[in-house]
This record gives sequence, structure tokens and C-alpha cells, in this order.
Amino acid sequence: MSKFAEFSPGDSESCHSAPDSLIIRAALPADLPALAKIAAERDGEPFEKWQTAFEHLLTECAGGESLLLVAELAGTIAGYGKAAYFAPPADSPPNVAPAGFYLTGVIVDPAFRRRGLGHELTRARLDWIRDRSPRAYYFANERNRVTIALHQALGFVELTRDFTHPQVRFEGGAGILFVCDNGATVPPAPAKIRTV
Repeated sequence: MSKFAEFSPGDSESCHSAPDSLIIRAALPADLPALAKIAAERDGEPFEKWQTAFEHLLTECAGGESLLLVAELAGTIAGYGKAAYFAPPADSPPNVAPAGFYLTGVIVDPAFRRRGLGHELTRARLDWIRDRSPRAYYFANERNRVTIALHQALGFVELTRDFTHPQVRFEGGAGILFVCDNGATVPPAPAKIRTV
């Protein structure tokens, strides 16, 4: 089973208006079991591995260079999005991904897809990055056409396919590094989206 959502041209998530009850907010310790369940089901890896990873990420968020947001829909955690600052190690090859703030993943529970949650999680993470940097980065497997379309709708353009990142390997497809001028190109979140 593919980790990537099925791509249907013209049916991009950004075309769907988010439900009125959607809340995008910072993750809390009580959210971590729900996030670990979503991640474990997607990747087929142990729940405990993801629970530990999210606990570590939540600790990193306190330092201000990482972000973990949740999409809450009618009291249910329906997805999450991450962002973090990346600084290349000193011994990196010349084509290492540049230093900067990166969107590092958005996952929506399959039961809640095609409702605009991924779009709103991405918009909220770009707002967070905008307070820290005029530029945002993101990379994806070329096969993940759903996420590429979602990010392009928010202003991301391809920067290169010739790059490395010390923590990422692209299996079954090439990686693409995207960049977004994180200025006025990203429209503000609709009033009905509560960002807490």
C-alpha cells in the first residue's frame, strides 16, 4: 500500500473548503497518542516508536525552532503538520539542502482527507515560518503528487532535484526541493479557521 494519498487532478485538497469546526492549534501532550496512532497506521511502524518521536518533537518545540500543529475537527485529532529549522552539518556535501525553516510533514487521517485540513495545516505552518524567515523550504518524493499540488497552490516552486539531506532518503522516486517566498503570496487563513 502506498504511503501517498491517491492523486486526482482537479480534486486537490486546496479546492475543498475547510469545515467550520476545524481548529488548527499547537499540539499538547494529551494529543500525542492520537498523533502516534495516525503516524503508525500510515507507516506500518510500531505505535511506541511514534509516541516516543512525538514526545521528543514536543520537547524540541519549546526551543522555538520546531513546530507541531494538530488539526482538530469536532473534538477529534484528524491530522498534524510539522516544521523545523535545518542547519547542514559542517561536513555536508556541496549540494546539501540549504539552511532554513522547512515544512517537515503533514499527515491527515484517511477518514478526514479531502476536507482542506492539509491545506490549512500548511498555511498555518507557513504563517509560523513567516514570523522567523522570509523563505520556507519543503521537499517531497516526486511520486507524491497530492502534496506537491497542495504546496504549489500555496506558492512553492521547484528549486532543485540535485540535493541531499542527511536525514532523508527518497525510495521509489527522486526527491524534489521546493522553496516559497513566504511574503504576501500566502493568503491569510479564513476567519472560520481557529488558530490557537
